[in-house]
Amino acid sequence: AALLTVQGPGWIKLTMKLMASYFLDFAWLLRGRKTSRKVCTGAAGVARLWYSLKKRDIPLWTESPMVALLDEEGRVVGAEVKKQGKTLRIQARKGVILAAGGFERNQAMREQYLPKPTSTAWSGGVETNTGDAIVEGQRLGAATRLMDGAWWCTTISVPGEPAPRLSIMEKSFPGSCVVNMNGERFANESQNYMAFQKDLYKVHTDDNPCSPMYQIFDARFRRDYIVGPLMTAQLKPDWTIPKDWFESKLVGKAGSVRELAQQLGINADNLEKTVEKMNGYAKTGKDLDFQRGDSAYDRYYGDQRFQPNPCLGAIDEAPFYAIRVDAGDFGTQGGLATNPNAQVTKENGEPIEGLYAVGNCSAAVLPTYPGPGSTLGPAMTFAYQAAKHLSGFKD
Repeated sequence: AALLTVQGPGWIKLTMKLMASYFLDFAWLLRGRKTSRKVCTGAAGVARLWYSLKKRDIPLWTESPMVALLDEEGRVVGAEVKKQGKTLRIQARKGVILAAGGFERNQAMREQYLPKPTSTAWSGGVETNTGDAIVEGQRLGAATRLMDGAWWCTTISVPGEPAPRLSIMEKSFPGSCVVNMNGERFANESQNYMAFQKDLYKVHTDDNPCSPMYQIFDARFRRDYIVGPLMTAQLKPDWTIPKDWFESKLVGKAGSVRELAQQLGINADNLEKTVEKMNGYAKTGKDLDFQRGDSAYDRYYGDQRFQPNPCLGAIDEAPFYAIRVDAGDFGTQGGLATNPNAQVTKENGEPIEGLYAVGNCSAAVLPTYPGPGSTLGPAMTFAYQAAKHLSGFKD
């Protein structure tokens, strides 16, 4: 992925190889509409779970939201759901496992729990993740944890698109930097996306606003790399950029750094100083402010053609560009408190009988970012724990 995104040495050969493996797989292409043999990441996990349900003749209801949990004398005994316009009450002989998302698409809950600024418009989470499972658990006396946290990731909101784009790799590419409206950097752009935004919240104030922020880059960067909705200059020339992207100040373009700052309302003096410092760091390979590119993690999305630091390159070829970035996320990480059996617990640690929670509706067990899978791994593990406990299964 890193090789393709920076179009490093060998990227054309790799692209052709991937395309050939797809188009030459005639046996699979002739099978029908599902024209890819390779199913990866989340899609592969969902496919395997669906297949397991199908093998066991377990019905799977889609578009059937939970309306409420049903409880008797403090024990959860079922759930009320809406299916095809009808309200159904479903009895649970053993218990109910909540396996829902968080509350990232609920603006009222965001404002109640999350650091400011915050907006559903910046979230890449699923539209139906409105915190319903968490609210129902709270109604029954469940404790919550980590409600001020999320799986932070800066996002780019493009006019006319239904959801924002995650801004992950492009911030690491050499020849750019991210600044606040004061024209100053506030974090290491090449660190993992969650740590970057945590640093943002540490310094964001009314006097030092860090969202929105702008990624600043030059003509060379524009030729070489993809940035959000901006493909490389060859694939998407400037004349094809929609007018409303400029009018909404999503994108800026100017003949000088000062003009770019004035166009977007960024402090021009500070932005000129920031770009000058970045150009100096590109020569020495040392970011004296935030140590960008010093760690192996930083360099993963760098461009090895740039030395002595693959994350640092000059921003010095006109015209100069900017793209607006927001303090987004792809899900919240706070939710119902649970024990090792995934049972939902009260403030005193006592479990609510018959109620379990896994996934982002439960409080995260890995609230930092050790690496990809920080949500899916625990969700699968504690779903297994819940199933064992309510069924009485012994290893």
